[in-house]
Formats: sequence, C-alpha cells, structure tokens
Amino acid sequence: MAIFDLHKELNKFYDEHVVLGAERRKKLAGYRDACLEHLKTGLDLLGKKRGRTYPAFTRSIGQGSYTMRTLNQHANDEYDIDEAVIFAKDALPASALDARNLIADALLEAGGNFKKDPEARTNAVTVWYADGAHVDLAIYRETGLFFSTLEHAGADWGSRDPEKVSSWFKSEVDSRSPEIGDVRLDQLRRIVRWVKAFARSRLSWSLPGGMILTVLTCEVYRPNRWRDDVSLVDTLKAMKARLASNLDVLSPIDGTTSLTLKPAIGAQMRSLLEKLESALGSLEMLEKDDCTRDQAVRAWGKVFNHPYWINILEAEGPAEMGSKGSITKIDLDVAVAPAEGGRATTYRSADTAVTKGRWFRFTLPSSWQPAPNETYRWTVTNTGDEARNANDMGHALDGGTETWRHAAYKGLHSMTCEVLRNGVVVARGMRRVQVARW
Repeated sequence: MAIFDLHKELNKFYDEHVVLGAERRKKLAGYRDACLEHLKTGLDLLGKKRGRTYPAFTRSIGQGSYTMRTLNQHANDEYDIDEAVIFAKDALPASALDARNLIADALLEAGGNFKKDPEARTNAVTVWYADGAHVDLAIYRETGLFFSTLEHAGADWGSRDPEKVSSWFKSEVDSRSPEIGDVRLDQLRRIVRWVKAFARSRLSWSLPGGMILTVLTCEVYRPNRWRDDVSLVDTLKAMKARLASNLDVLSPIDGTTSLTLKPAIGAQMRSLLEKLESALGSLEMLEKDDCTRDQAVRAWGKVFNHPYWINILEAEGPAEMGSKGSITKIDLDVAVAPAEGGRATTYRSADTAVTKGRWFRFTLPSSWQPAPNETYRWTVTNTGDEARNANDMGHALDGGTETWRHAAYKGLHSMTCEVLRNGVVVARGMRRVQVARW
C-alpha cells in the first residue's frame, strides 16, 4: 500500500537531528583519546607511587555504537563511547575485579575533567566527563603469541572478541542495504538510527538499550531501494509483528544467548511493543488516499516527538501545508493490455485478478486539465513474496499523464499519482490492482 512520500523530509531530519556529524564525532574521539592518554600516564604515576611497574596497554579497539556509527545526537550530550583496552596477561592482576580496580585507580591518579571519580563497574571502567559524555573502557588480557586469545574482565575472566559485534553489524549493513535505487547507501544503518531515535524520543519511556534495538532492527529490516520512509514503516510493522509473537532477542554472535533474560529488560520489551503499536497507529494516516502533507508531517512528528516536524509546517505556512481539502482527489483510469502500448480494456476493480505477464496502463482522468507548471510523480507499491524476493517492493517513476507497468509479480499492488505545481502536491490518486499466477 502506498504511503505519503516524506522521504526527503525524513532524511533531512536524519542529517540535522539524528546523525552525530563530523564535529561531534571529533569531539567524542577527543574524549576517548584523552582517556587513553590519562590511562597511560596514570599507570606510570601509580606504579611510581606504589614502587612497582604497571605496563601500559598494547592496543585499543573501538566498540559499540560510536564505532558502528549508530550513536545518535543526544539533547543533553550524554554520549557513550566504548573502547576495548588490551593488556598482556602478565600486566594485569589475576583477578578480573582487581584488574578493573587497577585501571580505575590509574585513571584517578592521572586526574582529568571528570564529573565524578572513575568507577570499576562489572563490564567496564567508566569515566564520566563534565559535559555529560562518558567513556567505558572494557579491560582485556591477551595470552599467547602466534595464536593469541582475548579474555574480558567481567564478573570473571571470559573469552570474548571485542570486534565481533562491530564486524557483524558492518556485514549486515553492507550486504543487506540496497546498492541501487534512489536511496543513499547504508540504508540499514539509517533505519537503526531512526528506530533508536524513536525509542529515545520521550524521557518518560524505559525501552531496551541500543544493542538490543540494533539486533532486533537488523532481524526485521525491510529494505526499499526507492524510499527510506517506506523502509522504516515496513520495518516498524515487521518489528511489531515479531514482538507480538516473541519478545526474546538473541545475540547475533552465537545465536543462542538471550539479551533479554533479565526481568527489567523483559518489561522494556513489552513497553517497546506498546509504543510501536501507538506509533503505527499514527502512521496509518500515511496510507489513506486522502492523506494531506499536513497530516503526514504531523504523523511523523508524533512518532519522533521532535520540533523539526512542527517547524516544517510553520515554515511552509497554511498555503503549502496541504491543509485538509487542499489536495484534490483524482480517480485514475486503469486498463489492461497483452503488451505495452497494445489494445487495452478497462480494468474496473482490484477484485478482478489479471494474469502475470500482462500490462497495466494508468492514466489521469480525461477531465483533468494539465497546467504548464505541472509535473507528475508516480509511485509503485508491490506486495507478496515474489516482489520481495526480487527486492522490488516499490519505486518511484517520472512520467506524464500516463504510464505503463508490467504485471510481473503475483499479489495486490498499487499505483499512486501525485500532481505537483511548483513542487507542491495539488492532487493525488491511487488505484490497486491484483495479479494472479495463472
């Protein structure tokens, strides 16, 4: 089913209010680098203070949403940077807790612009900076030379690869995002960011953390080569259906470890399902034949709870907002022919199925009077397994008052035509057609 096209507006929202941007990334990288330098200095100072030598770490590896480029803008600058810090095995105490405490003590010894003292928590040593950002240093020890293994200092030492999650996500984005079409590269990464932006859109909400949201989004992701807004709506629908049947999320690394076992996380998953149901209720407006631009913008505004969307309406003013009744509804004429341009017969209703391989002709009604400054935007929306397997769930077309489309996939499909004058939609029509295999 066609949805009102706000692909460009959604991407502008992404660029201006979701993605970090170069300056913020540089600032956060500065915190990370400063933290690592403080650790080197602190180990040296602490060693001198205690009359012994504490070797520096051998290397560090980026982890988490910063490295995966799914870290979003935060209103209070409360950013989380994850870094794995690798030591030789004999450079750290035998106890995982003692190893974390050593790193916390070293950072405290070096000093810095900390909001509070560095803390050795269960999975990492956390350093909070005064402006809200914090760095989590996950401590690792490395054994062996040619066939080395890494162990993470959690509740106890445990084998873990700090690069596995980032590598998994990069592979997902590279292999599953559309490579051709009208959308930018790395669509899956944008969808993850939008899902996280929705989940963090209200301070009163308590929803799952970024790792769970990322894994879940990747699992249910629905790509679209032509429009990001269609991909996002389809992904949210799939996520709702998935959670309605199963709230558990498994690790993408081993496929068996649950990320949602804790009762508190289980409650967050149930809440996520409720919020998705509400959001999709708002987005239903986008699929109505008489949806206006004003209604579509407000629907997305309800989802993201961000002033960007209301600002669009205020900037455009009532003449261009598409207030109710300002967009004319048109009835498209549809005909069927054995070949493109062939002799066509009227197609009256989607209750009647047309055999695969035939052609549909869509035209504006004969009563429509084109204007000199008028352009036409046609949008195909396909359904069914055949279209999905062909990665052709829909696309936009340039054209005039008429367009031909091949009946290539079994299913119930739709064609939407928008008439634009000076770039503003003034009329819209949509027709559904049904295609059968026989």
